[in-house]
Amino acid sequence: MPGDAAVNTSVFAASFAAYTLAIIGVGVYSARFARRSDEDYFLAGRSLGGWVAALSASASSESGWVTLGLVGWAFTSGVSAYWIIPGCLLGFLFNWFVIAARLRDRSVQLNALTIPDFFAFSFRERLPLLRVLSVVVILVAMLLYVAAQLAAAGKAFSASFGLRYEYGVLTGLVIVLVYTVVGGFRAVCWTDFLQALLMVGTLVVFPIYLLATKGGFGFIEDSLAGITNSDGLTLLGWTPDKTGMAFMGFLLGAGALGINFGYPGQPHVLIRFMALRKHSEVIVGGIVSFIWGALVYWGAVTVGLMARAMTERGAMWGQKMLAEETQQVYKELGLVLSAINMLPGVLAGLVLAAVLAAICSTADSQLVVAASSAANDLYARLLSKDPSKPHMLVNRCVVLALGLGAFALVVFDPVEVYSYVLTYGWAILGASFGPQMILLLLWRRASYAGCVAGMFAGFAVAIIWKQLYDATETGVEVYNLPLAFVTALVVNVIISLFRPDAAQVRASCTQQGRRINKDEG
Repeated sequence: MPGDAAVNTSVFAASFAAYTLAIIGVGVYSARFARRSDEDYFLAGRSLGGWVAALSASASSESGWVTLGLVGWAFTSGVSAYWIIPGCLLGFLFNWFVIAARLRDRSVQLNALTIPDFFAFSFRERLPLLRVLSVVVILVAMLLYVAAQLAAAGKAFSASFGLRYEYGVLTGLVIVLVYTVVGGFRAVCWTDFLQALLMVGTLVVFPIYLLATKGGFGFIEDSLAGITNSDGLTLLGWTPDKTGMAFMGFLLGAGALGINFGYPGQPHVLIRFMALRKHSEVIVGGIVSFIWGALVYWGAVTVGLMARAMTERGAMWGQKMLAEETQQVYKELGLVLSAINMLPGVLAGLVLAAVLAAICSTADSQLVVAASSAANDLYARLLSKDPSKPHMLVNRCVVLALGLGAFALVVFDPVEVYSYVLTYGWAILGASFGPQMILLLLWRRASYAGCVAGMFAGFAVAIIWKQLYDATETGVEVYNLPLAFVTALVVNVIISLFRPDAAQVRASCTQQGRRINKDEG
């Protein structure tokens, strides 16, 4: 009845509004605990425990591309989307159990506040070439990354409340800016912790509910089996028309194992490791992060498959995700549309809140990291007459400017969140920083010249390959991230072997890092 629909809509809006106000309140409240220092604004005073670091790092890396993009990917690609689980969890394990402790200890020893700081101080850089290159990479990639999150917000608000897409983008931007500008990194970590809990709750409970009420995985199998010329039920994403190279392209692509290459190079994740309270928090963080990721990815893919199955069985709300004229906007809205049409208003509001949580938890982290790079690594280190003075005003201005720039990129263009994130923001950061971070922490012969050359090579290949390579001509998808990552790694190693000018610095830092670890027990 119309009256019931109105009540349902009101309850839906009220529950979502309550969540949003709560998150903003937590972010603003956290500012009360901040000290007026760059270390506190950028790293929360290096005070993060394992649980907060794990959940905030996980939520910041798994953005609207999971709650919207991955659900949409599963909706269109079928069961093979489950490959995303090992495609991401291997990266989680590598980051926490190989990178985290080493990066935390070394950054403390160097007193590095940002990733560009870490690179520059590790090599005792005099001419700020590596620092400036790092900042340029971060600003370019984060601008594209945040833009994708705002596009996701625009789609979610449009589907949920009937807002015009551009008003939805603006609403998402305002929500993120309010607590990010006020509270800095501490506010981001506190809010991301809560958002991570909401995300995992939603993406576990809701798919279980759908499976229980619709007949389980048998319902998915029966529904997708009727799709003409579909390989939706093929776990390996292989059909007879695909060659061996095409299959390898799938495995190393953005829908499977290729995503792993990006994890060691995401500054908004790595900064959590630098902010850890002590070395021993790494074990707890790694376990919590792995379990969280497994649950969230399984839930997102399962929701996408259920949404497609229900659409094939005649669900009218799913037709917009298939129709060519509306697919660009609606294809990635399986989670939102299924919740609105299948849950009571208060629960549907929580699902939309989980979508917003994923968007905000990444956008806020990226804004803080990008702004800290500009404020600390350019202004404070290179331009300011008093580098020891806090530069929070500059940082906040950069947050605002970057947010507005991201808004301008997508306000009139509802880009596909999944591909935009993984082939631009994720790939650029992963290829530019990942190989350099791995070699710097694990290989004593990594040199300054090798790091500069490798970073530039990864940055350039990630962008150029995406612009020039046309998979329709070759029939083989080649994801730009693995290609750019390997190129950067090889370039770094070759140049470092010919220019081993920083090996002594590396050995010295390693010995001091071991002393820090020993002192902390």
